Amino acid sequence: MSIIFKIADTVKVFLTSRRGLTSLLEKGASVASTQILHNCRHYIPSLGVIIDVGANQGQFAVAASHFYPQARIHSFEPLPEVFRLLQRNTRRLTSINTYNMALGNSTGTLEFYSNAYSHASSALHVSDLQKNMLPKTATSNRIQVPVQRLDDLRHKLPFIPPVLLKMDVQGFEKEVLKGALHSLRQIDYLLFETSFVQMYDGEPLFDEMHHFVKELGFEFIAPVGFLQSEKLQILQMDLLYKRKKG
Repeated sequence: MSIIFKIADTVKVFLTSRRGLTSLLEKGASVASTQILHNCRHYIPSLGVIIDVGANQGQFAVAASHFYPQARIHSFEPLPEVFRLLQRNTRRLTSINTYNMALGNSTGTLEFYSNAYSHASSALHVSDLQKNMLPKTATSNRIQVPVQRLDDLRHKLPFIPPVLLKMDVQGFEKEVLKGALHSLRQIDYLLFETSFVQMYDGEPLFDEMHHFVKELGFEFIAPVGFLQSEKLQILQMDLLYKRKKG
């Protein structure tokens, strides 16, 4: 029965978002990204630029091109093999630009953990807690990837307002923000995933991230997505913030 419910939920998400069921056949199609962006549209009617950090195979970028067709999307993915899939899945979408690098608070190279489950790849090591709950995340290899600060790239990326900075970098979000302190003056919205339990060694949890982005001048709008364990514990949540006026 659980499979039937999952199929029903998938159909509901794509129909309510007006993407249509044929969108499920598109390369890079994602139920989770579609649901998150469908929820974001309640709060953000239009966007000029989307900075997609931790693009993976392009799931978010592909969905974003549907919900915000006028937006220019800049997608960053550091893993070479995953980046090739990102390029393949977005090559027909002229609004999407792709970059084979990580974003953080340094420029040069970054030690990175390439996970067998690519969604769990991170600059931080997967915690024992996550390995126990999600055994498919237990295997990873250390590699070196190029990294830059968003502040070093902001003059190459025209920030046409409104601007959304989306981060799905598995516990490395705070470092991305530290490397974007000047850029944040031109960013209107933040969308990022945060954890309530230690999914990665050394990652800042919800309370720390919430206070950090408030200090940067952003106010909380709403949760727009979440990840639950098999016991229905909320492990992670996708949160939307808006720059305060004045």
